[in-house]
Amino acid sequence: MIKKSQSSSADTIIFDLEDSVAAHKKGSARETVFLALEAAARPGPELAVRINPPSEARALAEDDLDMILPSRQLQAIVVPKVEHEEDVRLIVEKAKALRDGSTLDEVGPLALVLSVESAASLLRMPRIVETIREGLGQDPFSGELASNATKTPVAQVVALLFASEDYCASTGILRTRDRKSLLFPRAHMATIAKAYNLSAIDMVCIDYKDQDYLVEEAQEAKQLGYDGKQAIHPVQVDAIQDTFNPTQEAVDRAATILHLYEHASQGENRGAYGLQEKGGGMTMIDRPMLLQASAVVDKARKAGMRIPEGKELEQQHKQQ
Repeated sequence: MIKKSQSSSADTIIFDLEDSVAAHKKGSARETVFLALEAAARPGPELAVRINPPSEARALAEDDLDMILPSRQLQAIVVPKVEHEEDVRLIVEKAKALRDGSTLDEVGPLALVLSVESAASLLRMPRIVETIREGLGQDPFSGELASNATKTPVAQVVALLFASEDYCASTGILRTRDRKSLLFPRAHMATIAKAYNLSAIDMVCIDYKDQDYLVEEAQEAKQLGYDGKQAIHPVQVDAIQDTFNPTQEAVDRAATILHLYEHASQGENRGAYGLQEKGGGMTMIDRPMLLQASAVVDKARKAGMRIPEGKELEQQHKQQ
C-alpha cells in the first residue's frame, strides 16, 4: 500500500498511526512510517501522518512525534480528536525541539490539520485556533504573521477535518444515507474554517464502491463550502478531484471576468460592467464577483488546468 501511494494522484497521502494500527503494533508502525517518509519520491503528493490523539493517548502521541518529526519529508500532521489547545500545543513544542532551521527552510512550517470528532471539539474550535495562532505569533483570525513577529512559525494550522464516524459515536447521531443528520455539524465546521481562513475537509464516504453516491456526497460538501474530501480507497480519488475542481467552462468564464474587469476598471474607469453570458443574459460584474472568479482561477491553476489568456479571451468575448 505504501509503494502504491507514491503513484497516487491524491493531493495528500496520510500514513495512519491511529485507528488502523493494533495496540501491540504501534512501535513497528512508527518505524515503517518513518522509513516510508524518507523513501518517498519527490516531488509528489503532500506527505502527512495521522498520529495517536494527544487528548486520549498522550504518551503514544509523544512517541509518534519523536519518531516522525525528524523526517525532512514530513509536511503535515493530522491531529485526531482535538479537544483542547494543549492537544495542538504538544505538537508545536515537539516540532520546535525536533525540527531544525534547515528543515523549516526546505519545507516550510509543518501543516496541522485538526480533526473535529465531537460536539465539544466543534464548539471549542474557534478558541483552539485563536490560542494556537497567538502562541505562534500569528493573527488569530487570518493566520498571517503579526506585525511584531520576528520569525516564521515552526508549524501552523491549515485545515479543519470533519470525522463523521467518530462524531456520530460521540454524539449519538445516526448517520443516514441522505446525510441530513450531519448537515448542521458539517455546515458549522465549514463556517468556522472559513471564518479563520482555513481549508475545510469533508468526511469520508464509507461506501467506496458506489461512485454515484460518492459524487453526490462530494457535490453537497462543495455546496457547503468544503475545499476537499477524505478518501479511504484509491478508486475514490479521481471522482473527488473531478467534483471539487472547477469545470473548464467555469474556468473560462472566470478568466474572462478577470480580463474584462481589468479593462473596464483601468481603460474605462468603471468599477463594474455587464458580462454577456453564453445563454444571452447579462450579469453585472463587480468586486464580489471578481473575488469569486479569482478563487476559481487559483483553484484551476493548482489543479494544472488550462487557463485562457489575452487574445483567446478577447476572441471568446467577441463570439458571445
